[in-house]
This record gives sequence, structure tokens and C-alpha cells, in this order.
Amino acid sequence: MVVIIDTAIKLLTDSLLNCSTVIRTPPAKEFLSHLSAEYVLALIVATLLNLLTIGLFIVQFRYVGTYVTNPYRRAFVLYLAGTAPFISSFALVSMFMPRVWFLAHLLSFFYFSIALYVIICLLLHIVDGRQSMVKKMTQSSASFSVQTPPFCCIFPCLPQLPVETKKVRFCEIMVMQTSIVRLIFTIISLVLYFEYFEESFIVLKVLDFISLPSLLLGIYGCHILVNTVSRLDELCPFRYIVVFRLLDIFFAVFGLQQPLFDFLARAGIFGCGDVLPALETAFFWKNMATVVESLIVSIISSLLLKPSRSALFDKYPSCRSVMSMSTIETNAEC
Repeated sequence: MVVIIDTAIKLLTDSLLNCSTVIRTPPAKEFLSHLSAEYVLALIVATLLNLLTIGLFIVQFRYVGTYVTNPYRRAFVLYLAGTAPFISSFALVSMFMPRVWFLAHLLSFFYFSIALYVIICLLLHIVDGRQSMVKKMTQSSASFSVQTPPFCCIFPCLPQLPVETKKVRFCEIMVMQTSIVRLIFTIISLVLYFEYFEESFIVLKVLDFISLPSLLLGIYGCHILVNTVSRLDELCPFRYIVVFRLLDIFFAVFGLQQPLFDFLARAGIFGCGDVLPALETAFFWKNMATVVESLIVSIISSLLLKPSRSALFDKYPSCRSVMSMSTIETNAEC
């Protein structure tokens, strides 16, 4: 039992590796001048995939700017559309400059936390605000279901709650506080990292653990609102649930990758490293995976949310026909 505890502590604070030489994270110039063939190939492929992701965003930007009338809705959609290229670009920069991986991770996580609030703002804009949403939900005899991820397994017996404006506002605050808390912890983490570098990693893990309840609370509030309002038929032509699920899955995969690759590196899966230390080697390949995932998200969103299929693009010629289908589409098709 003692051995197991010691091993767990070592995995969290140090590593199971016994490397004869300690490799420091090199500057970008030194790193790029000593690359093996697999690193060169990975950088070339990642660059091409990133350019494809940015290219898709440019096309999306053009369509959103042309066919979305309301400036607020346009801003919300553009921010969400920019998630994949933003995350992909920071991951690519981290691959070329290993020392900035932590900065890239923090800023990417911060972008995601804002995206959670933006997608709720888009929802409220589509349903014409809180009061209109409450009125429509009351007419359909709907109620708040609080048995939703990530706490549905912890509290399986929570009751259904009546839909009220103050409850909608409270869920909004739950989501919004995530961005505020994440901003504060991002600033603190950056100060510690640039001041103490590798010596600050244990403290940074503690900060991540402390901020975790805030993140889970925000995700919980987001799921409560979306799962409740998803029963409205008028959301179907906007394909809002598709937008939400894409962001939700992308965020979940991105968030789980960091601790997974961290654990694998400390367990010795990536060895002692040759060009980079074990941890930075793991994050290099984690960033490669992020670039690939970003392109996949961009392709899926481009196919499922093209103007001819989504009423978000209200100026598109086929928008009226899309809106007229709302009475025959089911929530499963949303």
C-alpha cells in the first residue's frame, strides 16, 4: 500500500523515469536545428492541417459576414467559428516553440471558457431573451432538469424545477463565472510560470485543482440551460444543438488530453527524450493531436452548419425553406 501511494505521489510531482542526463527545454532556434525525421514530418503535416483549418475559417467568416444579419448574432457565431483555428494555431506555435506550450494551453483553455458563455448568449439571442424563453417553456409545460452532466451521476435524485427567469439568470451566472475565474487563475499561473518556471509546476497543479469546481459548475449550468431549451421546436432550423455538441465534445477532448499526456510522460511512455524532455515530448504530440482534432471539428461544422441547412444564416436564399421545416423536424434531427 505504501509503495502504491509513493508511486502515485511521484507520478503527480515528479516522474518514474531514471534518466542519466537531464535535458532542458531548448529555445526554438536550437530545437529546430536538431530535429529528427519524425519531428520534421510532424511539423510539416501539422502546418498543412493548420492552414486548412484557417482556410475553412476564412470561408466560414465570409459566409457569416454575408448572410447573418444581426451584428450580435454574427459576433457570437464568428467567435464560435474561430475556436478551432485559434486552438489549432496555438498548438502549432507550441510545436515550433516548445517553451511556450504552457502559455498556449492557458490561453486556449481561456478561449474555451469564454466560448461556453458565448454559446449561451447565442441561445438567448435565438429565443429572444430570458423572458421570452421562460414564456415559451411554460407554454410547453417544460421544466429544468438538473440531472445532467457533469453532476448527474452524483445527484441522481434531484427534482425537476419550474422554469423561471431568475433560474435562467442563475444558470447564466454559473457559466459566466467560469470565464472570470479562469482569467484570474490564468494571470496568476503565468506570473508563477515565468517567475519560477519548472519549480512552479506543483503549485500550478494545485491551482488547476482549485479552479476545477468553477469549470465544472460552468459546464453544469450550460448543460442545464441547453438541455432544457433543446425541447423547443424553433431551435431545430438553427441547428443550435449541433453547434453546442461540437463545442462540448471539442472542449472535453481538449481538457482531458493535457492530464492524459502528462500522466503518460511521467509514467515513462515517451522515454527520457532526445531533443526535448519527456514532458515536452508528450506535449509536442499532444499539440499534434490538437491540430488534427481542430481540422476535424472545422470540417464537421462546415458540413453540418452550411448556410443552406441552418437558419442562423437568415439572409441566405434558402433560409425561408429551412425555417418552414421546423414544424416537421424532430429534436433528434437537430
